[in-house]
Amino acid sequence: MPFFITMFLFILFSSVIEAFVPFLSVLDNAIVFAILIMAILKAISEGLNGKKTISTIGIITLVTCIILFLIAIIPNIMNSEHASFLQQLLTFYADIKFVILFFCGIYVFENIDLTSTKELMLRISWLFTIICSLMYLVNLVVPFLQSFDTRFGITTYSFGFGHPAQFALTAIVFSVLRIFFSLKDNERMPYIYLLLNFGLVFVAGRSTSIGFYVCLLILAIVFPYVKRIPISFVAVLGAVFLWLSWGRIMSQFMGDSNEARGLLLRTSIKIARDNFPFGAGLGMFGSNAARVDYSPYFSKYNLDDVWGLTKENPHFATDSYWAMIIGELGFLGVICMLILFGLVISGINMYLKNEKPLTKVIVLLPFIYALLTSPIDTVMVSKSIIIVIFAVLYMCLYIKKANEKREET
Repeated sequence: MPFFITMFLFILFSSVIEAFVPFLSVLDNAIVFAILIMAILKAISEGLNGKKTISTIGIITLVTCIILFLIAIIPNIMNSEHASFLQQLLTFYADIKFVILFFCGIYVFENIDLTSTKELMLRISWLFTIICSLMYLVNLVVPFLQSFDTRFGITTYSFGFGHPAQFALTAIVFSVLRIFFSLKDNERMPYIYLLLNFGLVFVAGRSTSIGFYVCLLILAIVFPYVKRIPISFVAVLGAVFLWLSWGRIMSQFMGDSNEARGLLLRTSIKIARDNFPFGAGLGMFGSNAARVDYSPYFSKYNLDDVWGLTKENPHFATDSYWAMIIGELGFLGVICMLILFGLVISGINMYLKNEKPLTKVIVLLPFIYALLTSPIDTVMVSKSIIIVIFAVLYMCLYIKKANEKREET
């Protein structure tokens, strides 16, 4: 239990820690790799003892990942121009990192007891919110925070995190955990805490995060009065999210001819059509590998003279998650990724069989947030997805042990 909580807290605040100790930036992915190795060793050990180690959903997930890898690597084998094999492996790892972390994490830590960590998480969540709120108030009088940009007419801040989006995600995760504890233990909703965190998310200035948090607030207000969420209410929440995020969505999908994100997405569809049913191959478009070792696809599709996509300044080359997925994996790869999303959601639901519908919703929310923002952000392949999956793992494991204790009594 201490090992899991230590990792979770490190992941939550890794962006701040890395600002002071830069070499720790590799620990996020090292943790995922370590959990993968632990899962393999545990499976071997249990297999030698005659215990079934892989569930049906685990087998389906493994087969899907293998098929996806073959789909992704075939274009690299067929074409003379391709990324190095190491870059291909790193890109594929980034694509399925969320799958590895969830299924291996739930397997490795299935027997730990997290019910005793509630008070710790409550205290840390309050410390996070109070410290950040005080920092902002002091900054109004004595400016010391480094500004990021200006949105909605206000200066935005990351509060020491690498990017305002990472800070906003941390605030969202703490808010989700507070609502989760209230639902699980039949306690009053922490409205004051949620409102304070909304202020922090607003100051971060990320429109998608603000839109999602408004929906979260509405859910928190409604939860005490309903047993399940009506479909009509889900439609209303969707409309609210779209309205608050519309500017970013339009910029992504309908941007002008020189806007990087829109160009990347539209070009990825062209690449998928030209290479049907495959894509350009791992590390060839929209991924970090395509930026580090500048991909010939940028010049082939006339993107090498677009600001932010040039060889000298490819800063925006990784700004669209779905451009990378569609462009590199093709339409077959997209289908496999959608299956993997569904398998993770199914895996989460397996731990929520006997839970109230509202508890199921709140546990799924972090992953839903990642999926909702994936068309207009890169959460799914950044370190942010590790935060998301760790939050989901925490709630699933907490529920498992809490239910076991209740049955024993």
